[in-house]
Amino acid sequence: MARDNKKYLVMKPEVSRIFDDLVRYQEFCIAYGFVYDEAHLGNEYSPYGDYLRSQQGRLPRDNWGWMVRQGRKNFNQEH
Repeated sequence: MARDNKKYLVMKPEVSRIFDDLVRYQEFCIAYGFVYDEAHLGNEYSPYGDYLRSQQGRLPRDNWGWMVRQGRKNFNQEH
Protein backbone atom coordinates (compact mmCIF):
# COMPACT_ATOMS: atom_id res chain seq x y z
CA MET A 1 0.00 0.00 0.00
CA ALA A 2 1.41 3.32 -1.04
CA ARG A 3 1.26 6.14 1.42
CA ASP A 4 -0.19 9.41 0.26
CA ASN A 5 2.54 11.89 1.20
CA LYS A 6 1.31 15.33 0.26
CA LYS A 7 3.69 18.17 0.90
CA TYR A 8 2.42 21.66 1.28
CA LEU A 9 4.35 24.89 1.20
CA VAL A 10 3.77 26.63 4.48
CA MET A 11 5.33 30.03 5.03
CA LYS A 12 6.79 30.42 8.46
CA PRO A 13 5.94 33.71 10.21
CA GLU A 14 9.53 34.91 9.93
CA VAL A 15 9.61 34.39 6.17
CA SER A 16 6.26 36.04 5.56
CA ARG A 17 7.34 38.99 7.74
CA ILE A 18 10.45 39.45 5.56
CA PHE A 19 8.40 39.41 2.36
CA ASP A 20 5.86 41.85 3.84
CA ASP A 21 8.71 44.15 4.86
CA LEU A 22 10.16 43.99 1.33
CA VAL A 23 6.80 44.98 -0.16
CA ARG A 24 6.48 47.93 2.23
CA TYR A 25 10.09 48.95 1.49
CA GLN A 26 9.39 48.83 -2.25
CA GLU A 27 6.32 51.06 -1.83
CA PHE A 28 8.44 53.47 0.25
CA CYS A 29 11.10 53.62 -2.48
CA ILE A 30 8.51 54.36 -5.14
CA ALA A 31 6.84 57.06 -3.04
CA TYR A 32 10.05 58.87 -2.09
CA GLY A 33 12.14 58.32 -5.23
CA PHE A 34 14.76 55.90 -3.95
CA VAL A 35 16.31 53.03 -5.89
CA TYR A 36 14.77 49.75 -4.75
CA ASP A 37 17.24 46.95 -4.08
CA GLU A 38 16.47 43.87 -2.01
CA ALA A 39 20.09 43.74 -0.87
CA HIS A 40 19.53 46.93 1.16
CA LEU A 41 17.33 45.08 3.63
CA GLY A 42 18.96 45.53 7.04
CA ASN A 43 21.57 48.09 5.91
CA GLU A 44 21.03 51.35 7.79
CA TYR A 45 23.40 53.28 5.49
CA SER A 46 21.21 52.76 2.45
CA PRO A 47 17.69 53.97 1.59
CA TYR A 48 16.48 51.21 3.91
CA GLY A 49 17.78 53.34 6.78
CA ASP A 50 15.46 56.14 5.66
CA TYR A 51 12.64 53.62 5.57
CA LEU A 52 13.41 52.53 9.14
CA ARG A 53 13.53 56.14 10.34
CA SER A 54 10.17 56.82 8.67
CA GLN A 55 8.73 53.85 10.59
CA GLN A 56 9.87 55.56 13.80
CA GLY A 57 8.00 58.74 12.91
CA ARG A 58 10.82 60.80 11.41
CA LEU A 59 10.50 62.34 7.96
CA PRO A 60 12.69 60.67 5.30
CA ARG A 61 14.54 62.48 2.55
CA ASP A 62 12.23 63.12 -0.39
CA ASN A 63 14.06 62.64 -3.66
CA TRP A 64 11.04 63.71 -5.71
CA GLY A 65 10.59 66.98 -3.81
CA TRP A 66 13.86 68.65 -4.81
CA MET A 67 12.56 69.30 -8.32
CA VAL A 68 9.42 70.90 -6.97
CA ARG A 69 11.42 73.09 -4.59
CA GLN A 70 13.49 74.35 -7.53
CA GLY A 71 10.31 75.36 -9.35
CA ARG A 72 10.77 72.89 -12.19
CA LYS A 73 7.47 71.81 -13.67
CA ASN A 74 8.88 69.46 -16.30
CA PHE A 75 10.88 66.81 -14.47
CA ASN A 76 12.52 65.59 -17.67
CA GLN A 77 14.06 68.90 -18.61
CA GLU A 78 17.75 69.43 -17.99
CA HIS A 79 18.96 72.22 -15.67
